[in-house]
Amino acid sequence: GWTAQATTLDLIAGPGNTAAFLAPDGSRFAYLNNRELCLYSLAGEKGDCITLDRDIHMQPETLRWSPDGTKIVFSEDFIFSFRDSDIWLYDTETNALTDVTPAPNRDVSILANKDPAVSFTIDMVPQWSADSQSVYFIRYQFQKTSDARAVFMRLNINSGELEELAAVKSNAAVSTYGYGLSSDDSLIAYNLDTRGREKDGTWYLDTETNEAKFAAAFVQGTSAWTYQFSPDGEYVLVVGMDLVSGVGPRKPETSPIYTVPVFGGRQQNVNKDTYVFAAGWGQQDTMLAYTTFFQENSDKEGLYITNKPGETGDLVLPGRFISPTPRNLVPLVWAANDTILLSHSPEFKLTVVQLKQS
Repeated sequence: GWTAQATTLDLIAGPGNTAAFLAPDGSRFAYLNNRELCLYSLAGEKGDCITLDRDIHMQPETLRWSPDGTKIVFSEDFIFSFRDSDIWLYDTETNALTDVTPAPNRDVSILANKDPAVSFTIDMVPQWSADSQSVYFIRYQFQKTSDARAVFMRLNINSGELEELAAVKSNAAVSTYGYGLSSDDSLIAYNLDTRGREKDGTWYLDTETNEAKFAAAFVQGTSAWTYQFSPDGEYVLVVGMDLVSGVGPRKPETSPIYTVPVFGGRQQNVNKDTYVFAAGWGQQDTMLAYTTFFQENSDKEGLYITNKPGETGDLVLPGRFISPTPRNLVPLVWAANDTILLSHSPEFKLTVVQLKQS
């Protein structure tokens, strides 16, 4: 029952250090081009911009708009480069960028450091609370990386009050680097990646009781990076990285994008017939938008809408589309005005998709 109208903008999204991030209400988007972060209208009109200093190494997959659409947070590239990482806040109303978790020894190289007395504080992967007042994130504090253990933290943006919520129970270093927060902030879905030494996969953490329970193993040959709860709280969408497929045909069951039930049950593919490139929940219940890759039959490639994960959806926009970020580790944002941003392969031009329910 959905149709789609696509508009291509003269902006590259995905290759290199380019990316686009749709605001929750769908009225505008943030666009990253190397070290410049700018606000754009959906028509492609450029607004306010900031330039990131050279010592700010943004990890584009971590950028998130606040639910009220006034602020943006992101963290830096610790997992891929082992640089120091802080949480940065961009206020779109004042056009100001602030390091909200500054810590000593930011200028000391983690990998090259030989001084055992030097302590590092790594803050990463921020997520907003539903009321836009607080930011959750993962903190690692260590002198040696072998001692780095993940702790979930919460920062009140207005008061600056910082609270430790719970530590991830693991004997492995740097074993958690992705998570998602339920709409009522009561449950965290996170990954545990110990390279097979412990029970790797998706776990759930109750933020009130600090009780953690195992949910599902990773799809073989993938690692999970981002989690997104469905609006009704019944499912978690897992967006990961494909570690083995490479170039060529890809089997549907090897897609690193799948769903896990919150209240028990097995994980399942978003689409049983095709490999899924990107996905994101709609505004209600379990409605899901996703894009497919089918090298043997390009007619099956495009943007689909389904009412339930695991059931093949309706093709609403043909073509090969990916998430508009460099590593494709961000869930698609289905904005309140039924807008989605995609990157159209092979030119990787940013595409504004306006959905309409017939």
